[in-house]
Amino acid sequence: LASVIKHWLKLFNNVNCFFNEDYYIFYKSLKNLYYFWSVMVSRDNGEAPNVDDKFGLEWTNEVATDWKAAAVKRGYWVDPFIYWFQQPKQNILRFPEMLRGYYARVKGIRIVVEQFLDKFAPACQIINFGAGFDTMYWNLSKEGRQIDLYLEIDLPDVVRKKINCILRHSSDLYSFACNEQLQMLIDRNDVMHTLNYHIMAGDLCNTDDLMEKFLSIPIDFSKPTLFLSECVLVYVNVDRTKNLLQMLSNKFAKACFLDYEPSNLNSIFGRKFLENMAQMKVSVSGASFCESVDSMRQIYEESGWSNFKSWKVSAVYLNSLPRQDRERVETLDLLDDPEMLNQMLDHYLFSLATNSDDQNLISIGFE
Repeated sequence: LASVIKHWLKLFNNVNCFFNEDYYIFYKSLKNLYYFWSVMVSRDNGEAPNVDDKFGLEWTNEVATDWKAAAVKRGYWVDPFIYWFQQPKQNILRFPEMLRGYYARVKGIRIVVEQFLDKFAPACQIINFGAGFDTMYWNLSKEGRQIDLYLEIDLPDVVRKKINCILRHSSDLYSFACNEQLQMLIDRNDVMHTLNYHIMAGDLCNTDDLMEKFLSIPIDFSKPTLFLSECVLVYVNVDRTKNLLQMLSNKFAKACFLDYEPSNLNSIFGRKFLENMAQMKVSVSGASFCESVDSMRQIYEESGWSNFKSWKVSAVYLNSLPRQDRERVETLDLLDDPEMLNQMLDHYLFSLATNSDDQNLISIGFE
């Protein structure tokens, strides 16, 4: 049964079924059935679920998108584009702690992005690794923010789905893409190029492949570049992460790397995170990278990123987010146990590293 379902999943991934909402819902149902069957059979056999890593990683993207859409619907922040990528859901219990966690994550990243753009735009670049269904580019465009190049890289299936979702909403797109461009790109469903926005499939574990992707678009290695990574490197083998960081540091003259990851994985909370990922058969290959602040600092510095800073998300939430907006958000949903939120935010980390002594880069960060 699993092989049959998997065959149909691959078939759907290779066609533009996401233009049709009925097909998309059928695809999601097949995927849920695949997970359910794998988990149930594995439990009967006393084994971990037999789910491919890439399916598990795709699942983490869909879960994050659902949570972000739920937070937007509750009024935590404004994002008119998130619904492009989130299918209508039944009313599901949403824990306030998780909603606030996503609020801190989204707002924290936005603070750094705005600082970077304030200092360098428009002659700068943003490259988002493992972008998933992130909507940063469209929100920046809506606000009139100018940037020379914005690139998103993710797994092939995720990229195909995102491109098809964009095409389904082509009438809502801004002047950065015309209908002729979009129509031409339908047959290249894992690559999309517009004037300054690019999305393509890429393998972070293969730096040669990644460099080919870079060279296929008008990247300028001398321009200030901000790399974004949200819960990505925790799933990448540490040696591959080092290779990636070294390549980026060597190739880009003036760069800043913002990373958001789970941390302190030796704690009870961290072990529970690892246990949950194991149940979904998702390899947390970068667990040693995210083990502690010191482990992250060491790998960055060994890879050519000499200026490293980090902040617990709990500290960013309390000290760096605008107080008035934070107090507004805290009235949206009451917490049964505020300590649970503190523990969760204590186990996630923003880290920021630069490969240059440029003071404008070094000054970026949280208060």
